[in-house]
Amino acid sequence: MALTAISGLLVAMTTIAVFWTLIRDRYGPSSQHDSQCLICQRMRVEKWACGEKVSDSISTNEYSDWVDSFEPSDHRHVWFVDTHYVRSSWFGSKSIGCGGVPVISTIYSRRGKLGEPMARQLVSAFHRLVRSPGFEKGKLKPMDEFLEIATRDPDSLLETNE
Repeated sequence: MALTAISGLLVAMTTIAVFWTLIRDRYGPSSQHDSQCLICQRMRVEKWACGEKVSDSISTNEYSDWVDSFEPSDHRHVWFVDTHYVRSSWFGSKSIGCGGVPVISTIYSRRGKLGEPMARQLVSAFHRLVRSPGFEKGKLKPMDEFLEIATRDPDSLLETNE
């Protein structure tokens, strides 16, 4: 009888050990931060489970490929966290907070109207804003204002930043 209980306990412990990563990631307290680099638009995904960082990956996309075609790729990334996923307790639900900075993607999508040279100049002007002293990457207002001007009167950004 005792031997059966011990072997059952060992089987249970072995099963938990084998599937711990799956159990931890699916049901444990966790968080994920999806970020974009304000310079190159690469996407970064950082995941934590039970207080331990379990992954950190950076991927490219059509916007980062475009920016790489005219800007140096060896820059210091300026990460802006735009989406958070959080499960604060075991077996709890996940909460999601979304955001994002659509400046470069908007300029990219308007290249046909703006022309490639002006689109690239606007991206460079945005980079100057992001790299300027006193710029706070958590503040959306300066980036929203830049996007509004870039959409409404792009020439004014080039005139004042050249």
